[in-house]
Amino acid sequence: MEQEIKKKDFRIKRWVLLVFAVVLVGLGAWLTVRAAVFFVSWKQEKVAHEVLEQQIQEVIDNRLTAQEAAEATDTFGDDGIVRILFIGLDSRSGSAVGHCDAIQFVEIDKNKETVNITAVPRGTYSPLPGSGHLPSDYYVSNACEIGGLDYGIEQIEKILGQKADYVAMIGFSEALGVFRLLKLPTTETLQWLRLRQSYAIGEPQRAHNHSTFLKQLLVKFVPDNTSSFDVAWEYLLYQLVETDLSFGQAQEIITELSAMNLSEQPEKIILSMKPAYLVFDISYDPEHLEDYLSARLDPVSDRIPEGAYTGISEPEAQQKLMDLINAGLEDTEFVKLAFEQKIWLQLDDEGTRETVHFAVLEKYLEQVSDTDEVKNLLADYVLEMELDGQTAWAEAGRNLLAKEIND
Repeated sequence: MEQEIKKKDFRIKRWVLLVFAVVLVGLGAWLTVRAAVFFVSWKQEKVAHEVLEQQIQEVIDNRLTAQEAAEATDTFGDDGIVRILFIGLDSRSGSAVGHCDAIQFVEIDKNKETVNITAVPRGTYSPLPGSGHLPSDYYVSNACEIGGLDYGIEQIEKILGQKADYVAMIGFSEALGVFRLLKLPTTETLQWLRLRQSYAIGEPQRAHNHSTFLKQLLVKFVPDNTSSFDVAWEYLLYQLVETDLSFGQAQEIITELSAMNLSEQPEKIILSMKPAYLVFDISYDPEHLEDYLSARLDPVSDRIPEGAYTGISEPEAQQKLMDLINAGLEDTEFVKLAFEQKIWLQLDDEGTRETVHFAVLEKYLEQVSDTDEVKNLLADYVLEMELDGQTAWAEAGRNLLAKEIND
């Protein structure tokens, strides 16, 4: 009896073991299949991700390559000279209206290896179109605002007695962007460039200061060795200027300036003014700007018009700007203007500035119907963020670009 029970228990155990083995084999096979499916799926996703990343990078790389390869023939012309009219437009806070606040005519002669910078004071007399103007309105700065830029440029060229080959314009926001890119103090530099009340000759001295500022930038920032050029950095700087020069042409000009060895021979840069005034060379010293501005502005503070420096504190001005941006983000016309003028560059706080930058970019892209243009704008954004070390925002831009590619 006992042996029969043992035999029965053995048979049960054997069946249990057999069933367990079958289950294990089946489970193993199922797991193997699932693992294979998971591996294949993972591999496909990995390949798809790598392909997408490659496509994203190609868009970004091609954007820079295409800009660099832009045709640069005859930039200097038969005489070896290129003439560029630089205009600083005084329009801010999303306003489309602005006058020619700074006027500098730059002639670069690659044969003689000289740079001539001619300032035109914005208060120089100019006729104006139409009627009903006050006697105090007839100056060249107003010619740009009242008659339009083409009319203003025509009047500037009459004062200079020669025509420009190219025009380069920079607005209030973009000027701040250039200062940051060059690691210069923003607010103080702007105040130095705008200062005129403490000078006996006022506006002409201010215009000449713009020339000395340009000269110092050329001496300090144009490398003597072309091998040290940073194409991405140059492209970012180029993007801050509105010009009919292609990026390739701008690079050609920089190459010629580099060959002049301006850092060692600054005397190759010659400054003048039309009409002529007796002015002084005042060096732009970024290390001691606050002291200089204080020494110049404090004695005349009671004579400076209330609106000359906004009449409000910097925090108040920043909050006013943010209120304007927040109120305008749903207005397509405001968004278009804000994007074109890079309004976010007027914000001092880096975190706020980049948040607004991305928000304006997203809103503006909703208005762009051309897929290639959307990709180019996103490629420019990613390039800028990567160059500026803004990795999180660069990734956000890449995500938008990935979505555009997938769509």
